[in-house]
Amino acid sequence: MAQPAGGFGGFQQQVKLETSQQWKDVNYANDNLVSHTCDIYLPKQEKASYPVVIHIYGSAWFNNNGKGAADLGTIVKTLLEAGFAVVCPNHRSSMEAQWPAQIHDIRAVIRFVRGEAAKYHFDTSFIATSGFSSGGHLASMAATTSGTKQTKVGTVDIDLEGTIGNYPSESSAVNAACDWSGPIDLTDMDCGEHMSMGGNSPEDVLLKSKLSVEPDKYRSLSVTQYIDKNDPPVIIFHGEKDNVVPCCQGKKFFELLKAAGVRTEATFIPEGGHGMGMYSKETLQKMVRFLDEARAPRQRVIEDGGTGAYKAVMKEDPSLSREHTIFVPQDLSVFNSKHPLPVLIWGNGACANSPWEHMNFLNEIASHGFIVLATGVIPMVDEWYRGPMSRSEQQIESLDWIIAQNENPASPYYQKIDTKHICMAGMSCGGLQTLFNCADPRITSLMICNSGLFKRSNAAQAVGGMPMPPKEKLKEIHTPIIYILGGKEDIAYENGMDDFHLISHVPACAANLPVGHGGTYRQPHGGEFTFTALAWLRWQLKGDKQAARVFIGKKPQLLERKDWTLETNARFKKLKK
Repeated sequence: MAQPAGGFGGFQQQVKLETSQQWKDVNYANDNLVSHTCDIYLPKQEKASYPVVIHIYGSAWFNNNGKGAADLGTIVKTLLEAGFAVVCPNHRSSMEAQWPAQIHDIRAVIRFVRGEAAKYHFDTSFIATSGFSSGGHLASMAATTSGTKQTKVGTVDIDLEGTIGNYPSESSAVNAACDWSGPIDLTDMDCGEHMSMGGNSPEDVLLKSKLSVEPDKYRSLSVTQYIDKNDPPVIIFHGEKDNVVPCCQGKKFFELLKAAGVRTEATFIPEGGHGMGMYSKETLQKMVRFLDEARAPRQRVIEDGGTGAYKAVMKEDPSLSREHTIFVPQDLSVFNSKHPLPVLIWGNGACANSPWEHMNFLNEIASHGFIVLATGVIPMVDEWYRGPMSRSEQQIESLDWIIAQNENPASPYYQKIDTKHICMAGMSCGGLQTLFNCADPRITSLMICNSGLFKRSNAAQAVGGMPMPPKEKLKEIHTPIIYILGGKEDIAYENGMDDFHLISHVPACAANLPVGHGGTYRQPHGGEFTFTALAWLRWQLKGDKQAARVFIGKKPQLLERKDWTLETNARFKKLKK
């Protein structure tokens, strides 16, 4: 169990880091444990905020207080010079707590970074993890399980999130990871030549078991079990003469990431050992370049920008977490305080943390002069999203962000947003998230698609992880509301219509098209659901009188379209064009 002479990364000299501010021994868990403290370093060049890298020391998980020697003179120094804030945390050792306590600690650090962003000048639109050896394992685990709170590996039910710290509602997702010589597949540590670990390997101590006795525990500790196409970018560095963690671990990681379609790079240093000979200027600059490229916002034009008067683009924004996607007209020069963009905040079906299913629909809406802020990561490929679930709080994060952007002279959206006309909306689980947030006074309209609050009689049908507000939540609605449902074939029809019939204190209507729960979102330009949604948004957010006729009058125009039905309550009938 003894570490090799010189430590796993070699002796670290005391290094004077050039910083604008430093904080030492900050407790990220709000307890008195040394193992729950971190050191925070800000770059010498002062800025309002900095992108963040959380760098984790290596110790074979044996050390609970290694942050002061976390590659300070190499990785940390280079990151600071490149403009990144660096957080070096301690975590509980294998002597203190069994796996998965160590990833619980790292996830708590990530949530702490988001929760304390204002105090420490963190730019939470980009948070990466980095680590050496066992720290590389934890950094890679944080990336490949990003957004996954709980799962099952064989016979092992594993909680990957934990409850450490003051910020349980903050996201623990990361935007990139750097793996320096990390063990990745703990079921195959004999894949290459390496030193003998004796009767008990570090992973044996961490799991208090043996691979031959409880193999699924070792799989649950293996990053390889969690890799999928939704993982953030990962860069790998490994020495081919590593005698502690064999290089085949890094090579296997690289091949699996590539096969899953994850953006990745790998550098295998011919003479590199376990830390020794790894930190050349070339490898350190590769790390910086990779992180800079990972920070660059992505964008994509869908269906030629839509059919509206303003060709739209789907994009990220560097000032907004990557758990949000923006649909907006490409040319913002035509918008100003007299001709602003109304806002649609959107939550996805299945609580998906990406708007892939709805991107045609949302892009089309944006092309008609709206800004749409959708929950989840930008869909850059045309495949169903298979990643972790989204959070109801993401809709409020979108709302907070766009209002702040309208007031920020440095923002491209400065004085171009109509913050007095905001519709919050969502499909299926996203509709439940919307109703969860319905009391926010900034919302001026609601649009619930293929959704409705569960009744006590059918609450057991809900998918785990969905928000489950009681029917009493409907009393908090303070704006006009529309339910757009897929007819009696829609699994949400009963709940949605029950909601509609219970709402009498605000104007409400229910529009039905017998297409089932999936709606028409994936059809070109969002299909028939786009017509109804756009009419509602034009009326409610832009005051369009022609759009109002789709819903009100002696013969609402919606009823002239094939198969649509429309029901309204007494208050709705009193609305004016």
